[in-house]
Amino acid sequence: MTIMAGRSDSGARALASCTGLRQTVAMMTQTQALATLAREDPDAAGDARAALAWLTGDDGLGAISLLRLQEFLWYALPVKWPMTTDAQVGVARALGRVLMLAGMERYARVCASAGTEKIITSYADGHEEGIAAYAEAVDASNAAPPDTELLAWGSVMGPQERAAYDACAAALELAFAAGELSVGSRGWRTKRIDLVNRWLTGQPSDGNDTWLSKISAERIDAWARGRSSERSRLARALIPRLLEPPAMPLDPLPTLSWLLDRAAEGLRLTARHYIAPALVTEAVDTFGWRNQLTGALRTELDVFPLHTLRRMAQNEMSAMRRSRTNLVLTRAGKLMAADPAARWHIGTAALIGPDDGPRPDFSVAVREAALLTILVSGPASYESLTVALTGMHSVEGWQGDAPQAALSSAIRTELYNLRHRLWALQLLGSEPGNRLSLSETGVAAALSALLARALRPRHHLDVC
Repeated sequence: MTIMAGRSDSGARALASCTGLRQTVAMMTQTQALATLAREDPDAAGDARAALAWLTGDDGLGAISLLRLQEFLWYALPVKWPMTTDAQVGVARALGRVLMLAGMERYARVCASAGTEKIITSYADGHEEGIAAYAEAVDASNAAPPDTELLAWGSVMGPQERAAYDACAAALELAFAAGELSVGSRGWRTKRIDLVNRWLTGQPSDGNDTWLSKISAERIDAWARGRSSERSRLARALIPRLLEPPAMPLDPLPTLSWLLDRAAEGLRLTARHYIAPALVTEAVDTFGWRNQLTGALRTELDVFPLHTLRRMAQNEMSAMRRSRTNLVLTRAGKLMAADPAARWHIGTAALIGPDDGPRPDFSVAVREAALLTILVSGPASYESLTVALTGMHSVEGWQGDAPQAALSSAIRTELYNLRHRLWALQLLGSEPGNRLSLSETGVAAALSALLARALRPRHHLDVC
């Protein structure tokens, strides 16, 4: 619905004193409420009719939830309706009058509140200011389903995720209205998360998949298909293996487990903040690195897999932090040390690494593409991988104005960085050194890493 700019502001007059209005007709239908408002103020009725069409479509008043109303009033109306701020406030009040006439007083009060007017007005100071006010108000209202350990919601959602989000929001609203949840009561936030988790994992009466399963399948499909043609082809080929990934090893990522155990005790560092020589020697002897490396192997920088492991655990997994001359565990690190599943999922996700921007980080894009290629086509030489990935990334626009040789060199560097990560986590296969391959556990880890990429919440549309 497009609203023409330059319309009258009579909607604002209709509900200028909305908070003091008394409901004149109880439980009117939508048609009756609009007809009543049309007699009071024809322009306001037009505003309300357009707002309802945007808000509910053909579903009627029963489709309105608190969250949906807030999203309309605090985001869609000020961002997507091309009219003055005063006119937008008038639309909100006209909508509130119709809802009041229809017996939906609680929703009507949101439309007419000073808070709604303040949020709409805040967009005049800039889009970021308006979005910040909108996000803060939604969070304070507790209408939006919170993130849980099972699912972090994306701001870019597919149809299934959006339907689940709305359904969870409606369930929360009902729980608050029924008194099952009460803001400020003891443990109410935990109860709210438990309710969302039950809603996500509960088996529907029709026997269909749970909401969580539907969201997972949708995210995997979106990740696989929303890419360049070659990257998409490889990702689509792996969908069946991602939907049923191999079981987690009994002792997942032993090198990482060792490092976390030492950090739990306070992992001693040198004056220059490297791992102490005694612990370097212990790691070398424990994991057979003495036969793979040359030199004295006394310092952390002598043992590249150990140095890589430490950087991954500290920087990308956020499992450790430096405290004076020791590495100690963070909250995430303590969880990983105690829970093998957490260690596996967080550790394998670091093979590719995180990125939350509108365009993937180049290193992340190359590592993802390399694992896709190896899992689909098998072990490959660094030269053939470089050629294949250079072509893929050139099509995706990574080359820019640089010569192709520069892109190839950057990709080759990232392939060796990936090898170091696999080596650090003991996931490399037994192929000769000039070929990149995965062990059986490495295959499972690579699938786990790609699954983490596919299931991550979306905040931007994929562009490669």
